[in-house]
Amino acid sequence: MANLPLNVRWQMLVNDFIRGFARHILRRRNKIEHGALLGGPGSGKGTLGTRLGPDRGLTLLGMGDVLRREDIQKEYGERLAAMSKGGLLPAALVHEILERELRQPAYKRGTIFDGVPRTLAQALLLERTLAWQGLSLDWVVLLEIDDEELVERLTHRRTCPNPKCRRTYHLVHNRPKVDGICDECKTPLIQRKDDVREVIVERLRKYREEITPLCIFYKTRGVLYEVKPTKGSTPQAVFDLVKSVLTSN
Repeated sequence: MANLPLNVRWQMLVNDFIRGFARHILRRRNKIEHGALLGGPGSGKGTLGTRLGPDRGLTLLGMGDVLRREDIQKEYGERLAAMSKGGLLPAALVHEILERELRQPAYKRGTIFDGVPRTLAQALLLERTLAWQGLSLDWVVLLEIDDEELVERLTHRRTCPNPKCRRTYHLVHNRPKVDGICDECKTPLIQRKDDVREVIVERLRKYREEITPLCIFYKTRGVLYEVKPTKGSTPQAVFDLVKSVLTSN
């Protein structure tokens, strides 16, 4: 804990007190599993989450998908403008939307967070929310992928915009059967605004700035597992690797 700023250590102690209060005074002792996936843009967090969720009986909360959803865009509008430029949204805004999303019944059985927390400030806010339920993150998996590979993945990524599908493709390694058309729902594919090189480079710069203190925080909590898949690993191979890590710890 000594590697963290004093104000962060103080907030951690407050969160520990709240968690103890919730468990022992408010009797909130639900044994619900919560986990989080960390990694750079394009590292495969979402794909991993779609496999890991059903395997562990948890609901995947993809924060990026939530922020791009029509109802969220309509309600928050210009407050989300920084996303299209590769910038980070204020932690308080992200947390406001996150708390709103967590009220949905689907998350009552446990959650895998993908795309949040991205910063130490977001991590502390999420920890505070879970603490009031007498809970905490049980595990945090970091997918460590080289920046060069991430840029290659994202510039060739095409996404199905159908909110009920959201399947992704790669123009070299995972092409759709019909160019530009989703195999599953037949919706025309798009290149997301944040999947162009200039935006990707800025997103990676921001990511590298934020991930180090975030890793120190979760290492201090004793819940961080760093996983480095070999280049070209299939989604199934990454899932098998992460599953093995979580099962053995």
